[in-house]
Amino acid sequence: MTFAYPELLAIAILAPLVVLGLQVVDELRRTAIMRRLGHVPQIRRMAASASTWRRWTKAGLLAVGLAAITAAAARPQVPGQRDGAKQGLDVVIALDVSKSMLATDVAPSRLARARAYIAELLPRLTNDRVSAMVFAGAAAHFPLSDDKDVALQFLNDLGPSDLPGGSDLREVVRTGTCVLRPETSDRWGARCAGVRGRGHGGDPLEGEPEDTPVATVETEVTERSKVLVIFTDGADRDAPGDGVVGVAAEVAQAKQLGVTVFVVGVGTAAGANVPDLDDAGRLTGRWKLDANGQPVRSVLEAAGLRELAELGGDASRYLELGAAPASTDALVVALEALTRGTLERKDERVMEELFTGFLFVGFMLLVIEACLGTRRRLRFPEG
Repeated sequence: MTFAYPELLAIAILAPLVVLGLQVVDELRRTAIMRRLGHVPQIRRMAASASTWRRWTKAGLLAVGLAAITAAAARPQVPGQRDGAKQGLDVVIALDVSKSMLATDVAPSRLARARAYIAELLPRLTNDRVSAMVFAGAAAHFPLSDDKDVALQFLNDLGPSDLPGGSDLREVVRTGTCVLRPETSDRWGARCAGVRGRGHGGDPLEGEPEDTPVATVETEVTERSKVLVIFTDGADRDAPGDGVVGVAAEVAQAKQLGVTVFVVGVGTAAGANVPDLDDAGRLTGRWKLDANGQPVRSVLEAAGLRELAELGGDASRYLELGAAPASTDALVVALEALTRGTLERKDERVMEELFTGFLFVGFMLLVIEACLGTRRRLRFPEG
């Protein structure tokens, strides 16, 4: 047990000693008065209803009560207990937020459709930890967490205007693998620098005091499957990595490190023109134009994305969000077939407060002390 304000413990120790010391002084004063009045035994018989035991009991109750209340003010604490073990997966949800995801061949848009699908998927990942990632020409991620609402908010808050243009799938696979396998990040070399399994979402701002420390320490008791689910319409040919083909080496490395890759293609083979955005990230009502002044048309790179899933271990891990309605059942069933390892949690830095027990005991002792008189009842023989 520890105390938030240990300096108050000195008062908790001194207060009872002062009370008991005053009681000793009072008893000595009483004895001295009796001696001055006359024969002490006779005076004691005359004052037989005055109970020394009751006086000492009241003093003891007052001393212990004050000690308990002062100890409560010192805020006794114990480390939080283990929350128990949960079996589940570690899942990175990576959402493409490039401008091509604003195409409307999938209503209301590819991006809105993917977000709605993810919003339906996340509540079904009951005991799984989820890391949210958005990507375009670069990737930004949130750490693995049980808080699905925060993950969804992260995916909804960032859009095409928040990241460089393009769809760099190599960066997605690299960052996702670093999040899921931080202990093997040395195999990626400097490319995992700054990731180490945890993003900077939720960190205090520079100069901001960290009032509430990290609540839990997590220990992976048995191996949990590591899953990367990528929602995209395909790689941008102008982005690093030479399109989908350039991602093959990254996917092979991820597979070697035990990361299962799912790919969800968003869009249709017919495709649609890509809307243009202004500097504030608002739709201009015009199409994005290529170097020749023609509208840029984006189509779903289904063949390349299916090949990507196959390189990750299984072509059946490629799914599509097209014009027709799609359920999350197929993806949930595929995830349920993976090995669910045990994660044990223990509250370490967040302490459990115990002051209420001390406060209750101290208050009750003071109530009893106040109700207890210093005189006892005597029985007199009937005349």
